[in-house]
Amino acid sequence: GRRGSSAFAAPARECSSTPPAPKVERVTMLAGFVALCLLASAQGACDIRALTRCSSVMSVPSSFPSRTSSRVVQEYCDSVTSYYSCAANAGCYDTSMCTAAFAKGRCLGDSVCSSSSGPSSPSSAPAPVIDGSGGQIPVRNDGDDEFDYEKYPPHAPYFGFMGAWFALVFANMGAAYGTAKSGRGISTMGVLYPSLVMKHIIPVVMAGVLGIYGLIIAVIIGNGVTAFKGGVPVYTAFKGFAHLGGGIACGLSGLSAGLAIGIVGDYGVRSAAEQPKLYVGMVLVLIFSEALGLYGLIVGLILTSKE
Repeated sequence: GRRGSSAFAAPARECSSTPPAPKVERVTMLAGFVALCLLASAQGACDIRALTRCSSVMSVPSSFPSRTSSRVVQEYCDSVTSYYSCAANAGCYDTSMCTAAFAKGRCLGDSVCSSSSGPSSPSSAPAPVIDGSGGQIPVRNDGDDEFDYEKYPPHAPYFGFMGAWFALVFANMGAAYGTAKSGRGISTMGVLYPSLVMKHIIPVVMAGVLGIYGLIIAVIIGNGVTAFKGGVPVYTAFKGFAHLGGGIACGLSGLSAGLAIGIVGDYGVRSAAEQPKLYVGMVLVLIFSEALGLYGLIVGLILTSKE
């Protein structure tokens, strides 16, 4: 009986020396893996709060429409540079995303994304503007933005053409009234004094010159209105307003001069025929009346030459 019990107890001692269960080994390996991850994150952690603050300096449009202003594209490029510089400081720098953001706006200097320290300061050169075909249109470096629709509005040529219309139409109205009014007086006077008709034709000539003043300004404005060059607007709002002002100045001055010339010519030629000593006085009044239209022509030339 004792032998059987001792033989039975031996296997029990052997079982007590068996290795630990596999579950304990898995827990140990998991704890070591977590420790390694914590160590790696402590060395190069991405500060999410700092990255959130970086997002406030970047405005990313969904797309750039055709003829986008170079000023808008440059602002986008500056914001991209600021954002990825901030992201690099926060430990969240992503080279592929940086490159894609620079390529979206066709920004100059997108090679800065390959830098390990993040983007450098933004380039001072103006960004190219994307055209409808996806290509790039060079922008002048003189600070004049060809694609700024605040400076080059599509309706700017309207004001220029209105200036030409004002100059020609109102100046011709004055010339027509002066010619008709003084012509009636000459016809009445010519019945009794036919030999004096050519001598008293001066009011008609002066009235006709007013139409030439309006024609000159209208031609200058018409040649100066160029809405597009190379597919982009080049006619500024400032120039359109200047052409409109020049046309109004010339046109209304011509109309005023025509009214004066017509009235003076009508009564003056008939009075001078009866009293020849009035002839010199009539001519002086006509000259000063014509000067009104000349003043408008001078101002119109000055305004149409503004850039």
